[in-house]
Amino acid sequence: MRTKTTVRSDGKPNLIVTTSAIRAGTEQETTVYEIQSKQSGPTAFVIGGMHGNEESGYWAARDIREWEIDAGTLVVLPEANAQAVEQERRKWPKGMDLNRQFPIGKPPKNALAQGIWDVIGQHNPDVVMDLHSSKGILERENDEGVGQNVFRSSHEKIIRSNQTAIELLNDEYVTGYDPIYDFVHTFADETEYATAPMLMNKTRLDRNIPSCLFEVTQDGVESEKRARWTKAFVSSMLDTWGIRALRMNE
Repeated sequence: MRTKTTVRSDGKPNLIVTTSAIRAGTEQETTVYEIQSKQSGPTAFVIGGMHGNEESGYWAARDIREWEIDAGTLVVLPEANAQAVEQERRKWPKGMDLNRQFPIGKPPKNALAQGIWDVIGQHNPDVVMDLHSSKGILERENDEGVGQNVFRSSHEKIIRSNQTAIELLNDEYVTGYDPIYDFVHTFADETEYATAPMLMNKTRLDRNIPSCLFEVTQDGVESEKRARWTKAFVSSMLDTWGIRALRMNE
């Protein structure tokens, strides 16, 4: 993995912001942001842009990389597949779905996936959040989509934190919508995606990291609102882990 690293304070005396590059110098180059508080605490890893046609995830992650925190470390990879984001495509290069390149118990399938996996190993996060969107709604009968749902690991803390976050979303954000739009959370092992070679599965099974994959629906919800709901979810999750976001950009 080729990397380049810079460190800056951004005029924020209580934070150190470090940027590094995955696949530096290649067409797949993408930037990782590490926001470190001088107050000790846990490490959270937030990922957007696995799929370039799910803009609310990387829009949210771009804002999250600018957040100030009161403790711990927040690592943000806003555009995991920067080429797919640029092309606004789910699969890029043609036919390559980045979130199917992480087989359980085996090395990642390509250099970009390996670079992401190496960064996760470097930071050894306490929690991983992967931000997505879906065309449909998981709870709607005969719907092929999986939106308004959080796929999660079985760790007790992430069960509690997911429940707190979706209660916040349903009570304060998903208002004026049909009840079918209420968020739920599901244990990944009880779904058809249990062994899929997805990053969230690899982090929870190969590294035993509390992990979740957030899916907001694209059905009838504009991109800006989806991004706002996504950021609210991440903020609530961070708060549960003891990392409070300060000066959030709504």
